[in-house]
Amino acid sequence: MKFNKVVKSFALTAGLLASFTSSAEFMDFQVDETPYGGSVLTADKFNGGYVEELVFNGSGFTTGAFATMSALYANEGTDVYKGSSSYLNFGYSVYAILTASGTSTSGTSFAATSASLQLYIDVNSDTTSDDLLAGTTLNNGDDILIATADDVTNAYGNYDFSAGTGNYNFDFTDFTLTTAGMDYFVSPAPFYSYLTVNGDYDSLSDLENITGDVSAVFQAVPVSVPEPSTVAVLALGLMGLGVSARRKNK
Repeated sequence: MKFNKVVKSFALTAGLLASFTSSAEFMDFQVDETPYGGSVLTADKFNGGYVEELVFNGSGFTTGAFATMSALYANEGTDVYKGSSSYLNFGYSVYAILTASGTSTSGTSFAATSASLQLYIDVNSDTTSDDLLAGTTLNNGDDILIATADDVTNAYGNYDFSAGTGNYNFDFTDFTLTTAGMDYFVSPAPFYSYLTVNGDYDSLSDLENITGDVSAVFQAVPVSVPEPSTVAVLALGLMGLGVSARRKNK
């Protein structure tokens, strides 16, 4: 087998492996704040806080949260847009409603089997939660629905009641913009469909009034990593092609 064919075979194998394992975090996106006094900004993360009600029922749980996005970040989530560099929470607000249910191991962890998220712009920054578990709000007459998501995976939470701390993660794979959302999230187009929401709890002493931190980042659709046996089959197949080519050249 000629050397250049060996190189091509290994290069193809490497390319296949790279395509299986590629993923990205802190993907850039642009928001248009011009209707609220600002400009078009490039960011890669929302950050904020939330209030949540968490109910355990035997081996199950239900929860509802109202999250206010207080800041936009850029440069791999390290630089926050300060003051008038962003009009978020100055000229308008962004909030999310999250409801979820699933299984739990009381006192240690939970896993969500279903979840729903709605993202809104609050023009007058006056909306408040009415019923966390029901996901209803007050003073919402001027609010604009900009995105929804219902297909959740990798949704879990860990908590320690004795320490009063914990963390959570929800990956939504169907983040979908409304028409109004496309006017706010202007790039990329089409927009990312994969949204990760995670954070931690400030305290778990009152399950009807949990507070904590939340962040939201977008990702390209993740590509599955193959089993080692699959990689081996690919490599052997490429080697077989090389051997076949070698025989033909004899």
